[in-house]
Amino acid sequence: KNKYFTFGSFNNFDKINEEVILVWSKILKKIDNSQLVLKTSSKRLATKRLKELFQKNGVLESVKFLNRAKFKDHLDNYNLIDIALDTFPYNGVTTSFEAVWMGVPVLTMAGYNFNSRCGESINKNLNMEQLIAKDEEDYVSKAVSLASEREKFLNLRKSIFLDAIKSPLFDEKKFAGNFFRL
Repeated sequence: KNKYFTFGSFNNFDKINEEVILVWSKILKKIDNSQLVLKTSSKRLATKRLKELFQKNGVLESVKFLNRAKFKDHLDNYNLIDIALDTFPYNGVTTSFEAVWMGVPVLTMAGYNFNSRCGESINKNLNMEQLIAKDEEDYVSKAVSLASEREKFLNLRKSIFLDAIKSPLFDEKKFAGNFFRL
């Protein structure tokens, strides 16, 4: 609606390293009228570091930083995002579940250990394997594809919440039953 394709990440800024910023910068450069919305509860020092790195990559003007918000406002901020970009090698978990709950697909990268496979595991359990990149090049390619194939993207947005609540990840009764059975 705002004529921008908006990516976002509400992950802890400490998870956003130079490689992540380089990959996200490539995405912003490849997609006209794209922007990136970032929000965290981290301190200002982390924000300053990220701004410097985005500036170094020539895309700072396409990055918007949101302030910390109360929980309801925090969830409402997901309405600003078309696609959530997961961090790597340390994926989001809570933020990935929040995004999905708010109907926002999460693009993640396959990892090599538990910490870097959380996003992959979440997307596999949601039957969203198309949102799991095998490497940085594939991550950029998938982001560009999602932004340029509007109909495919809109169908994904429409289905993600309903698919999620049918998945094992959101089956609280089964989880509680299994938990107390142990």
